Amino acid sequence: MAQLEDLEPQRIGGVFQSSAPIGVRWAMRRLRRVPRPYRRAARALLRLLYLRLTAKTKILLISLAASVVLLALAEADGVLGAPAGTDKRWALDYLFSDDAALSEISLSLLQDLAGLVVLAVIFVTPVFCCQQVQAIGNFVRMNERNGGAARLSPERIRRLNRLVRRTNAWFGVLGRRDTSLAIVVVMAIGTASLYAFVDDNGLMETWNPTSLPDSVWRSEVYAGWWANWHTHPELAIALCAAGTYAFYFLAKQLFMGVVFTVYLYRSAALGFGVTPNMRFDSDGFHGLRPLRQFMLWTYGSALAHLVGLLIVFMVWLPAAPWMVFLVLAVMLVDIIVIVYPSSIGYHSALAVKQAHVAALSESELPHEERDAAIARVWSVPVLPVTTRKATTGIILYLLVPAVPALIPVLFQGI
Repeated sequence: MAQLEDLEPQRIGGVFQSSAPIGVRWAMRRLRRVPRPYRRAARALLRLLYLRLTAKTKILLISLAASVVLLALAEADGVLGAPAGTDKRWALDYLFSDDAALSEISLSLLQDLAGLVVLAVIFVTPVFCCQQVQAIGNFVRMNERNGGAARLSPERIRRLNRLVRRTNAWFGVLGRRDTSLAIVVVMAIGTASLYAFVDDNGLMETWNPTSLPDSVWRSEVYAGWWANWHTHPELAIALCAAGTYAFYFLAKQLFMGVVFTVYLYRSAALGFGVTPNMRFDSDGFHGLRPLRQFMLWTYGSALAHLVGLLIVFMVWLPAAPWMVFLVLAVMLVDIIVIVYPSSIGYHSALAVKQAHVAALSESELPHEERDAAIARVWSVPVLPVTTRKATTGIILYLLVPAVPALIPVLFQGI
């Protein structure tokens, strides 16, 4: 039988492919200048030190280095922690004080709770994308191990391989340098525009607990903000660079999700959808543990990005009616790349279970054993994430948007 070809989502970017450390490659090139008698020994020593960096390792190192640089810049500018020896008050102190007289406001990096959440989402976004890349890359092998290709005809295998090659070609288009550069430029413009909106409108207008005009409050909060363009331009640039970095990976993650959704729809139509192993439970989820990891990381990514988005548009920025449409647009995108693929996977896995139950019903097993075997099949969720957990995630996903809007209203009523 012909071999099924693998999906290669790592083509969406060079960072998702394993590679040697840059220092090792540089050293190997420099060894050409070493005299021949010593060159072989030097190369052998470098091979002992040779380590391949996985995609996740590279991304974690990049995020760690970026966060350290940001903290170092904040410390150098004196806005890492609360300023010592001044009369400046923390912006959130006013939420719990009856004193409406506004003195200078401090909102350093470690005092900006909303900013810390946003930065956490920024630096974890590439990790979410990396996990999804790895899971999609394992999709074909997972189903093949579970017997998903056993009943496929040679013609269907050829059609599936053509589909894989087309899908990989789209991944390759997404990873081309000109495409990546275009995404970076668009994301940089979007991030700069968002920061310009902050620069024009100030911060935390919705969270004004004082009797002072909102315009005065938001201007004072922005004046004491750690990323104020007028007082800390290097930190403002660093924040915009970090935002571009996160939006770049988020854009690639969403495009990759759309491409994979199209593949999943067409492969399921060819009889190669999500296939649980009904004969041998090798990992506690009938061979679908990789799919479970993919679903958990995907749901976690959607929830984290929604929280970050709401914090930016309802805590940092003044809440406006048009922001509701922005949140709805984000939910619509998540439905396309999360809910719809999950529905396709559910129905294809359900069809496999129903076929297995039908085979058990027609078998010559004793009545009691047959009923027990059928009961065991239906006692396990169709997908490797339980209904209870999925329902809890959906409820949280729907309730989270109300929290940032309700908290300032409660504080203003105190």
